[in-house]
Amino acid sequence: MGPLVASSTRGLASSSLRQGNDAVMDRPGILLRPATSSDVPNIAELIAPFVIERKLLPRGPAELLELTVNGFVAESDGVVVGFAAIDVYSRKLAELVCLAVRADRQRAGVGKRLVRRCILRARELGVLELLAISASDEFLKDCGFDYTLPEQKRALFCQPLAPRADESSAGEDD
Repeated sequence: MGPLVASSTRGLASSSLRQGNDAVMDRPGILLRPATSSDVPNIAELIAPFVIERKLLPRGPAELLELTVNGFVAESDGVVVGFAAIDVYSRKLAELVCLAVRADRQRAGVGKRLVRRCILRARELGVLELLAISASDEFLKDCGFDYTLPEQKRALFCQPLAPRADESSAGEDD
């Protein structure tokens, strides 16, 4: 298997309610919003189990603070239950990083919504390709990523600026 690249993105669920400041409340009561510096301790707590399991790289407070610039949190009743960010390397390339969803909120579409918001952020910034490195190929393929280099290690890419044929169904739930 090789890197995945997508030609475009899907949007957020059409059933979402805009909350201002790019925050979105979806049907299951999850608020999706841009991360802030005050979220750093909660993000650190959220990712800690994934770091212990070696599913995520360890990140200190300074690095997490940098990631909040292009990062998003999912909240439920004021508790951070998910986080994802993009790390922009250049106009050509950014990486989807630090995707984590609390165990009791997994398989409910929270991760996909976070990934989609990160893809939209990459598009807003004019990034040509979005890289994601993961053991969860199918999840990322469902989010619009695809392989580009067969027989290579798993690096996944998405091209946020290119339109996709399936964008018309962007508002449907996962």
